[in-house]
Amino acid sequence: MKILILSARLPYPYNTGSKIRSFQLMGALASRHQVTLLSFYGDVEEEVHFKVIEKMGIRLVPILRKKIDASVGIKEVLGGMVSRRPFTVTKYHDNRMSTALKELLDDHDVVHCAHVHMAQYLSKGLGIIKVLDAQNVEAQIAERLVHFETNPIKKVLLSWNSMAMHRFEMSICKAFDLVLTVSAQDCNCYTQLYRAKNARVLENGVDLNFFGKAPAAIEERLKLVFVGMMGWMPNSDGVKYFVSKILPTIKKEFPSIEIDFVGKDPPEDVRKLSEISGVRVTGTVDDVRPYVWNSQVYIVPLRFGGGTRLKILEAFSMQIPVVSTSLGCEGIECRHEKELLIADTASEFADAVIRLLRDPALRAELSKNAEQLVKRYYGWQSLGEKLLQYYDDLAVCDHHLAR
Repeated sequence: MKILILSARLPYPYNTGSKIRSFQLMGALASRHQVTLLSFYGDVEEEVHFKVIEKMGIRLVPILRKKIDASVGIKEVLGGMVSRRPFTVTKYHDNRMSTALKELLDDHDVVHCAHVHMAQYLSKGLGIIKVLDAQNVEAQIAERLVHFETNPIKKVLLSWNSMAMHRFEMSICKAFDLVLTVSAQDCNCYTQLYRAKNARVLENGVDLNFFGKAPAAIEERLKLVFVGMMGWMPNSDGVKYFVSKILPTIKKEFPSIEIDFVGKDPPEDVRKLSEISGVRVTGTVDDVRPYVWNSQVYIVPLRFGGGTRLKILEAFSMQIPVVSTSLGCEGIECRHEKELLIADTASEFADAVIRLLRDPALRAELSKNAEQLVKRYYGWQSLGEKLLQYYDDLAVCDHHLAR
């Protein structure tokens, strides 16, 4: 089968959750099928990574779109208002992508859209099987963002964008033969709310070999850790919320507590948190594991967002106990008091962290249970096999495909 993957970003280096998922699934498809990757990339410095994709036996068709990592600005807002499309969808509109896609379609059996934002390039018909890896219910994220916005002008714009994203996701579902979602909750949304005709769950996963237990030489410290791309608003909001509303309570019990906020592109207000005693904002690091391994508790204080957090699966695999909000662990089959502690108010979150810091036996129990869960259900190898089975099912349903 010849598969064309349509991607908003070059999925390497895989330094975001979306890139990790895209890279792993792309590798699974390339293990059995002939794959072409049509992708935007944002800087000429990324061209050094082209060879990684090509060594996987994948044909790469890259399109340079400078400043693709920049936040949505006035251009995207105005463009969205005119086109009645969400601002983030407008951000990824480029006529060169449309042209390249048209030139490649005839030579492929399936087009695999690696994100909702790229679905704008596909429509009903086209004479090709179409697969959408939704990754998130974007309208749900947009709606939650409205709730936490305090600036009245921004709130109006975000509300408009939320409704536009709902319309967009509902319309594009009808163009796809298979919609992949990361959780049962997201699948139900696509099936019931958007009436997707063929939605299936393909969970997020973790590299079990890479994210393993800490080496004996690494010493555990009185430290908390959070890992995530700081340029993503739900992460930066969660970090600021934790420092302002939760950390002061923890410091009353543990004055010397340290915390690392690890992740790329921290905005200025997040970087300034390093001025607080015990707080470190690292920015981009080569390897997140040492920061996690020498911590006693992994925190996920997210208040909005969507999909599932790969960061929690990685913490589970590294056997570091987790405290998360309900939303933070949404879509993962984990249980309060069994694999992690769930806390949704600032006081509950602080109490849960303090409880774990005081109780090494509880930390060990949660970590053991969490590791067993992630090994059973969330390894990328088994998820790759699940994806390949979905493709086999598509081929059976469409017998004219070259297999």
